[in-house]
Amino acid sequence: MLRAIILALAVAAAAGTQGVRAQSLQLNVVQESLELKPADIVSAEAVLQDGQWAISIKLAPGAGAMFGAVTGRSIGKRMQIVVEDRILSAPIVREAITRGEVMISGHLTKEDARALAAKIKR
Repeated sequence: MLRAIILALAVAAAAGTQGVRAQSLQLNVVQESLELKPADIVSAEAVLQDGQWAISIKLAPGAGAMFGAVTGRSIGKRMQIVVEDRILSAPIVREAITRGEVMISGHLTKEDARALAAKIKR
């Protein structure tokens, strides 16, 4: 199962008290959430892209249209991509993603990319 959560606000604040080290606090206001079921995902596979491992996801037409609508309303906002309560990526939406193809990249090993792709497809 894959969730895309659009964040409207991310604030980091440092706070410290006597004898206590300062900590970072992040507050997220969730504006919109789209939960994709396994039937919404046509394929999810580990791919090598520009020398780094990534996950390529192809969405079913209906899910792709929903994802396109959500990303279209969220340009300039941060989107969390969450699988099994683990944030995989939190990019800023630069444009509507309307073709139903999503690429998740980052510091993934080949094994991590394959394992996460399998979890997304479940």
